[in-house]
Amino acid sequence: MARLPSQLYVQMIVGIVSGTVIGHYWPTIGTALAPLGVAFVKAMRMMVPPILFCTIVDGIVAHGGARRTGSTIARALVVFVAITIAALFAGVAVTALLHPGAGLAMSSAPPPIDVARLLGTRAIDGPGDFLLRLVPDTFFSAFTAGDVLPVLFIAGLVGFGLLKIGTAGEPIVRAVRGLMQLQFVIFGFLIRAAPIGALGAVAFTVGTYGIGFIGSLGMFAATLILASSLLLGALALIVRLWTRLPMLALVRHFREELLIILGTSSSEVVLPRIIRKLEALGTPQRLVGLVVPLGYTLNLAGTAVYLMVSVLFLSEAMGITLPLNRLLVYFAVMLATSKTAAGVTGSGFSALLLTLSLLPDIPVGAAAMLIAVDRFLSIARAMTSVGANIAATLIVARWSGVRLTFVKPPVDDPAMPPSTA
Repeated sequence: MARLPSQLYVQMIVGIVSGTVIGHYWPTIGTALAPLGVAFVKAMRMMVPPILFCTIVDGIVAHGGARRTGSTIARALVVFVAITIAALFAGVAVTALLHPGAGLAMSSAPPPIDVARLLGTRAIDGPGDFLLRLVPDTFFSAFTAGDVLPVLFIAGLVGFGLLKIGTAGEPIVRAVRGLMQLQFVIFGFLIRAAPIGALGAVAFTVGTYGIGFIGSLGMFAATLILASSLLLGALALIVRLWTRLPMLALVRHFREELLIILGTSSSEVVLPRIIRKLEALGTPQRLVGLVVPLGYTLNLAGTAVYLMVSVLFLSEAMGITLPLNRLLVYFAVMLATSKTAAGVTGSGFSALLLTLSLLPDIPVGAAAMLIAVDRFLSIARAMTSVGANIAATLIVARWSGVRLTFVKPPVDDPAMPPSTA
């Protein structure tokens, strides 16, 4: 109990409660605390370009030369895209059913503080502007301009360039992977400031829009959890019908990994264990070693659900109508931006900032009001993404003709628990 105050969850609760009290009783002070929330958002956005660059480059280098496994990759990509589309539809369906942001009557007019200006964001104005922003002025300005589009362009060039030069580029590849590890550490540093960001964001939100908005965040969280559960339930049923593996036995098989995610809010920490346990189901090592890492980059279903629910919630809360044609545009954009999350705590929120930066309908600064519950929702995102990757691997394995069954892993394998049945 002595260490309880050091737990991030406890600190988040203190920050949220403090922000609510300040915003309700001293709304002027609460509005003035907005820079705390905005600074946290900027710190998270700061990590998007390098993470995006390293993820794309490493993905191209790791999988671009695997021509002999092209059929496996093609099947995996088909399954990944199908799961992402299903995740987006689950977000739309549950949000349309519950309407978590309806009735808030929040004005879409600029708030007392110009959050968008503090974040330094600018919407894309047409296809021509998209093309001009895609190409940076110089190679290195892609990382200093505060825009992610040039990073996508440069990352593609670097990744395919490293494939072209082969072994001569191995030191660069090692450096990129080392930089990815460094970014995970930096994310760990930044997330410790989440309680302060939550205090500022909640105080600003309550001071500006009223205390009734806090209740809507609970409805927002319930909507996301229900949408994620709907997706995982559908995937579990497909796996059961496709592979004949019992659903409850699968849950028991991966129960330790789910508990680890519950405690860490990260899917990265269980990656080696997921690979070994999938192999224990009879999935070939070559298939698991290809599909699972690829899925950690391209099959972030939890982030996809989160993006759709968040955008629809913010649009309802701010009274912004998204017609069908705009919703389809968001669908297309989220198919890409949902892949930019790095699998660590807070990365889903960065993907949301990226999505709102690319489309002009909803102010990027509106995302600051979600900081208060983002730490808790990262658990749902991580669990959903891991569950989707397990399902995708089993589906691809069965599609490739593999007969799946529960196989007891070697007892001397330190990566596995003594019993997984």
